[in-house]
Amino acid sequence: MGFRYRKSINLGGGFRINLSKSGVGYSWGVKGFRVTKTARGTTRRTYSLPGTGISYVQETGKRKGSPASFPSQKPAAGNRYDTQSLLNAQATQLVSEGLEAMLKAAGRALVLRRAALIGLIASVVLGMAYPLFFLPAAVFAILLIVVGTKGVIRLEYSIDEDEKAAVEARMGILLRIAGCAKVWRVIETSRVIDRKYAAGAGETVKRMPCAAKTAPPFPFKANVPVAAFKSGKETLVFLPDKLLIVQGVRVGALAYEDFSVKTGTTRFVESEAVPRDAAVVGHTWKYVNKSGGPDRRFKDNRQLPICLYGQLEITSPKGLRTVLMFSDVSVL
Repeated sequence: MGFRYRKSINLGGGFRINLSKSGVGYSWGVKGFRVTKTARGTTRRTYSLPGTGISYVQETGKRKGSPASFPSQKPAAGNRYDTQSLLNAQATQLVSEGLEAMLKAAGRALVLRRAALIGLIASVVLGMAYPLFFLPAAVFAILLIVVGTKGVIRLEYSIDEDEKAAVEARMGILLRIAGCAKVWRVIETSRVIDRKYAAGAGETVKRMPCAAKTAPPFPFKANVPVAAFKSGKETLVFLPDKLLIVQGVRVGALAYEDFSVKTGTTRFVESEAVPRDAAVVGHTWKYVNKSGGPDRRFKDNRQLPICLYGQLEITSPKGLRTVLMFSDVSVL
């Protein structure tokens, strides 16, 4: 709003057409008051003092091409830099010395089971139209049963007394992590350009949920509880003496001396439901101002909890880089 001197062409009847670089606008009014629809899409009300050329102008509405009254969140990709992917190398490259024979047998069992399963499904489908195909379906079903029985690799553990305490301590933490309400696999991290659009955080992460179990996947069977974490097509299985990496029909295995494990905690702004065993240590806003309070220019600026989560980082020069995040920090 403000004061200005303005001259325009009067076409009669109180109606005017205004031409400018922005386009065509129009207005209507009487002495002392005029309403104008501008070429930019705004509505202008002009209160004037007749005979002086002085007027008081009030302009409202949204200009064409201008941002909305409440800014929307910046695209995540446009607010990140230094993005790093946390992916493991191919399982067949993650092998410690002396484990090759076991992994070869495991890979063979997985390939045979997949082939039998595909053959069974295809034969049954074809058998619906051509009953002759039910014969190979029976053969594939038998093969599936045989592979599921004969292809099992049994892992029998008998821990020596001098190693028992160390093994129990290591497996105890891993089993407690597997028992958390939520476990995630961190697959990408990025630095933040403008913290306002990241709930005040200096780093963002992309994560995916893990299905945690205390039994190994086929073809392995163990006589002790293990900690298995499945995310996408990859399963990590922590055994008393080694780590199995299962990627489809590819299997790798690393002895504990060939990789390092680091545990710690991380503060995480949770935008999903808070797990029942998580510790909430604070709150923030989806869009924050410099003082840490809510930026009131945003309509959907909801309050978000800050959770203290546990973190397990596994790395190896062979190409292993995995970060697991879990909800209950007290298991450490």
